[in-house]
Amino acid sequence: MTLKPVKGVYGTPWSKLFSKPLKIDRSVLDRLGKIIVECVVEEARKDFAKQGKSPKGPEGIPNTEDFFKSFSYQITGNSTVEVLSSWPYIKQVTEGRDPYKMTWLTQSNGVHVVPLIQQSGEVIFRMAPLRLGNAWVHPGFAKHTFIQRGIKKGREKAMKIITEEVRKTLMAGDPLR
Repeated sequence: MTLKPVKGVYGTPWSKLFSKPLKIDRSVLDRLGKIIVECVVEEARKDFAKQGKSPKGPEGIPNTEDFFKSFSYQITGNSTVEVLSSWPYIKQVTEGRDPYKMTWLTQSNGVHVVPLIQQSGEVIFRMAPLRLGNAWVHPGFAKHTFIQRGIKKGREKAMKIITEEVRKTLMAGDPLR
């Protein structure tokens, strides 16, 4: 299971939101990472729920809990929270994919019958096209922006954490004395 970096979020800009820059330590970055991953997964679930109603056809978010569990984070450098995914096709889901010929599903490549599973669970069998020129065309996948939306919402929620850290610092007294 290879983790692929999907998007990075810098912690330093959060520290500069106040008149005195706040030192963001690793525990705060861990909390920010957890919030951002939760928001990314929440947005992915929303996209998945919508895709069943889409007239555009396949959207690309798989119907499996493993997809939603594939997201995590890591802290790189001094203050970067990086969103990761172990899903092998995450790039296709986030960048989309144009329609393409399924050249491997032809009788000339040794495939004669293709089982297709319907949404009802019923399995139907179709004969594969004879030649490469008649190969079926996959409709492709729509581009998804749930990661960007999740990070944006995660940043908004993270502001509460930063505000709480500032409050704790101020309640502790003047750190310069």
